[in-house]
Parts: sequence; structure tokens; C-alpha cells
Amino acid sequence: MLAVQSLVFIYFLVMPESIPPSSSSSTPLQKESPSSFRIPKSLAPDQSRPLWREQLNRIARPRVLISAFLATSAFYCFVIGRDRYTTVSEFVIQQAAPLNTSSASVLAGAAAAPQVLTSLVDGQYLQVYLASSDVKTRLFPDAKKLEQDYRPVLPDLRAGLPADSSSPAQLSFYRKQLSVAPQPLSGSVILTTSGFNPEQSFKLNNELLKQSRRFVNEVNQSINADQNQFARKEVLIAEANLKEATKKFELFQEKHGNLSVETEQAATSSFISGLESQLVELKVEEAALRRQYRDPNAPEVSFVADQVKELEAQIRKERDRAVSENGRDLNTLAIEETGLRSDVEFASQALQSARLAVDNSRRESQRQLKFVVVLSQPQMPVAPDPNWRWQAFLASVGIVIVAWGVGGFLLNAMRKS
Repeated sequence: MLAVQSLVFIYFLVMPESIPPSSSSSTPLQKESPSSFRIPKSLAPDQSRPLWREQLNRIARPRVLISAFLATSAFYCFVIGRDRYTTVSEFVIQQAAPLNTSSASVLAGAAAAPQVLTSLVDGQYLQVYLASSDVKTRLFPDAKKLEQDYRPVLPDLRAGLPADSSSPAQLSFYRKQLSVAPQPLSGSVILTTSGFNPEQSFKLNNELLKQSRRFVNEVNQSINADQNQFARKEVLIAEANLKEATKKFELFQEKHGNLSVETEQAATSSFISGLESQLVELKVEEAALRRQYRDPNAPEVSFVADQVKELEAQIRKERDRAVSENGRDLNTLAIEETGLRSDVEFASQALQSARLAVDNSRRESQRQLKFVVVLSQPQMPVAPDPNWRWQAFLASVGIVIVAWGVGGFLLNAMRKS
């Protein structure tokens, strides 16, 4: 029925030109010619040649060629062409916890836009992945079996995968059997597969759904594993730094008698301050004695003056001992101890931050897990899909229209030139 409709459409689209009627003057001439008039046999071949040329010119007319082309296309599309069966499924890639917890549904309006965009981007990645050679090899590891399942069958020898085809040809044929269309508005992905029988189309659609789940799981696991591994490495580095800083601080304390340099420095400063207070009192007493005795070398004055000198020498000695290199050099030791203590504190804080990062990475990995939600399960097709027949035939009509327009334009341009 489809073939008859297409042929009727071709007849009305391209109607052959009517043959011009013969001149009326030839009829009387034929009537007036005597019945005994005969054409010589030697002249018959010379007149047959123009007849063949006229018939050839009629056949080579554009409308005749176009009619033949469209008739051939319609005959192939609606009579010879093999049946195609189509299976359609729809799914969406969702996160375990959406970015905006106040709207966890794609029906929540503008608040769900980040989730839709994320699903759309994942669908575009999945579109490239499902058409890759890796998926083709995983689904059809045996090239001979692929050629056997999709081999051409009489009378349609054009459709199918010929034997001993190359790897690029097999990949191109595989890509023609599927269509992955991410939807910009909803973020869902429509997966369409085709085959020469219902089982091929249905099985291919189910296998591609499994590969989609596998792809999403592998991407999530690889990303989460990399993040967790990086966080664990940071913890190990922080622990090693803390051990090294603690060991240096312990060696410093063992070297200097497990003392606290800051405490000892404070004690030394307090001791020197006490000596200076005594020195001030002795100097006041010495000044009072010098005013009391006229002789500066009096025993009472000399005794106090000697105490002042001894006390000044003692203070000078204690100060030199506290800061000189030959002494304990408490200032340098205090600076070194402060640096070592700061290293230990910094390493401890870094270790706490690294452990917190590990815990956050684990929680974030759980929150950002993605999975495939199938909105429409694939169904076994029960009837062939006629869309490809009309699409192929209308493509032929489009080719004719474009060629006719371009050819007419070029012909007019050549005539004008």
C-alpha cells in the first residue's frame, strides 16, 4: 500500500510531457499517396536511426530521469528495504543528595536548575561514551558474530554489515544503531536503538543501559577514590611531620637537661633584678656613709664600697653568663625552643586538619554519589518502524529538488554569460 501511494505521488509530482500532435497536413498526404507506393529497403535504416535517437532523447529527458530515480527510491524504501525495529528508553542521572537540599525534585522550578544542568552535562558525557569504540568492543567482543548477526539478507543487500569489514566500518555501523539525546529542559536522556529484528533492538537497549550505569559508577568511584587517597596521603604526611618535630624538640630538651629555657630565663632575670635591688640599697648606704665620714677611706665606707663593687661584678657576670656563647646563652636557646615548640604545634594542627579533611571527603563522596534513574523502561517492539522508509524517500525527493534548483540556476547563469 505504501509503495502504491508513493508511485501515485511520483506520478503527480513529475508528469511526463505530452507528445505534440502530428501535423494535420500529413493526413491528406497519406491519404493521397497511392497504396502501391513503397519505401525502398535501402532507405529504411536511414529513417530508423532518427526514430531510435528520438526515443533515446525522450528517455534522457530530465523529467523521465527524475521519475525513474524517485520510482527506484520508492521501490527500495517501501518494497525491498528490510524492516527496522526501534526500542526507546529514557533515564536521568541523579545525585544522592542534591546541591540545593531545599528542592530535591526536578519539578521544583528554578531552584532545581543546578541539578538539571549537572544531569545534562553527565548526559553529554554519556552520549560520547556510549558511541565509543570501548563500549562497542565490550558489547560485541567477537567481530565475526557481529557480522553474522547483522549480515545483509536478500533482497536488501544494502542494509547490514558485510563480511570481513574493517574496524572503522564496524564502529560506524554500530553508531548508526543507537541514538543518545540529552534533553536540555528536563536533563533526562532518551536512548533509542534499532535492529533488524525485535530481539536485537531490545537487547542492545538493555545492554546500553547497563553500560550507562557502569559508566556513572566508575566515574563516581574513581573520583571518590582519588579524593580519599589524596586526603589519606595528607594525613600520613602530617603524621610524619609531627613525629619529626616532636623528635627534634625532645632531643633539644635532652641536650639541655630537660629544662624549660623560658622558665630559666625568667628565673635568671628575676635573680639579676634582685641583685640590682641590693646594689641600689648598698649605693644609697654608701652615699650616706660618705656624707657621715669625712675620710672616704674610713673602714665603714670602704666596707660598703667593696660590697658595691662585688655586687656589680656579680651582676655583670650573671648577665654575661646568660647571653654569652661560652655561657648558657639563654636568649638563643629561648628562640630555638620557641621555634621547635611552634613546629610541634603547627604539625599537630596540620594533622587535625588532615584528619578532618579525610572525614569531610568521605561524607562529600557519599553526598555526591550519582546513579541512573530509569524513567521509561525499554519495551520489546511488536511492529516494524516505518519512519525510516519515509525519511529515506523524502530525502530522495529533497535531493531532486535541490539538484533541480541548483542545476536550473547554473544553466541560466551559463545562458546569460
